[in-house]
Amino acid sequence: MKILLVQLPTSHLGAGEKVYPLGLSRLSSTLPPLHDKQVLDMNIAMDPWPDLKEKIEGFRPDAIVLSFRNLDPLAGHQASYLSSLKTGAALARNLAPEARIMAGGPAFSLFARRLMEEAPEIDMGLKGEGELIFPRLFEPDLDPGGIPGILWRNNGMIVENPLGPKLSMDELPPMDVEAFPPLSYTKGNAYIAAVGIEGKRGCDLWCGYCLYPFLGGCGMRLRSPSKIADEMTSLNHRFGIKLFHFTDSVVNRPREHFEALCRELVNRNLGLSWTGFFREDSLTRDNLALARKAGCVAIYFSGDSLTDHGLKLLNKRMTKQDLFNAAKITADNGILTMCHFLLNLPGEEDKERMETRETLDRLLSIHANAGNLGAVIFNHVRLYPGAPMTKRLIKSGALSPDTDLLYPVYHNPEPHARLLHELEARCHMAGVFSRLKLPMEAQ
Repeated sequence: MKILLVQLPTSHLGAGEKVYPLGLSRLSSTLPPLHDKQVLDMNIAMDPWPDLKEKIEGFRPDAIVLSFRNLDPLAGHQASYLSSLKTGAALARNLAPEARIMAGGPAFSLFARRLMEEAPEIDMGLKGEGELIFPRLFEPDLDPGGIPGILWRNNGMIVENPLGPKLSMDELPPMDVEAFPPLSYTKGNAYIAAVGIEGKRGCDLWCGYCLYPFLGGCGMRLRSPSKIADEMTSLNHRFGIKLFHFTDSVVNRPREHFEALCRELVNRNLGLSWTGFFREDSLTRDNLALARKAGCVAIYFSGDSLTDHGLKLLNKRMTKQDLFNAAKITADNGILTMCHFLLNLPGEEDKERMETRETLDRLLSIHANAGNLGAVIFNHVRLYPGAPMTKRLIKSGALSPDTDLLYPVYHNPEPHARLLHELEARCHMAGVFSRLKLPMEAQ
């Protein structure tokens, strides 16, 4: 078959930061060489839609696979990328009326059936991980009823097959670096690592807003530290990649696996750098020192709330003291730190908003002298179907069960909907004063 793999655009056009399509790259490598394959990442195209048209018309594929990574953006940009999927599917059907059109990816998996309804041009959908079944979708005697984890159309009805077994992380297929050259992504990024590395999949924390357990499983599947280091080594030797980002939901849990990975990287003396999301209550001075020795250059925290009420509401299983302890550890080590918090949570009143400001000021004060706080990113809770907080809001009557959550719905009620902007201004001021070595009292 002639197969076209397409990474749909899910970033603001003109954004300088590029992200390597790790999932689609791994799927690409599972296709047998008997197939004729071409790829297109629309996120690195200057004008992606004419490029897609030219690719389809020139290649004339038998199957077009649309990878849909993000439903909407992060960091407070309230937009929807649904148009990318709907336009991509419609364009594919218009230009290749006989081709089989397929869709998958994390964003597709969250709303698989609904997206099949929204985009009737899609013939087949892949829900969840695809490495074990992807090659089977292109066999000449395809029997969709026997393939787990797919949705398909049968006499006008959408049939959804049960999910199959999860992949062992030590059996991850390699990245297809020939089809998706990493160097196409590493030039120009000023803030983030372009290439991701998987250390694990799944999460056992069940934070109140999050669907990681749904996407990757509610237990952590760990990848051998030697396998992780092998992939980093290969990418460095072949392409000169020196900075990586761990795609794990939490890179420093479980602690034994994290520390074993750091020791593996130290022993190999690769001279590489990496970043990742850390859990505050699993960070110690000793394992941060080990991580820095292993190449960690930046830490992302997702504490998610600045109040005791919020931490309990979000099922974070942490306290504010854990936030302060972690901040002190990173400040004392001078490592670049980014923090993420959700604001205006359900049930928060004036007392909690005062506590939010006080907690933030204490965190800013801890980091002030070290000047190591790269950013504090605020957002509101994005409500997804099936997430614990969404269910709670529906049960309390604060959210109608008929609310369409396909498009971005954030919990940010009046009269405190502007709290985010107030705190962003506070952080900006603190950052400027910190860089200028001035105390905040001088404002």
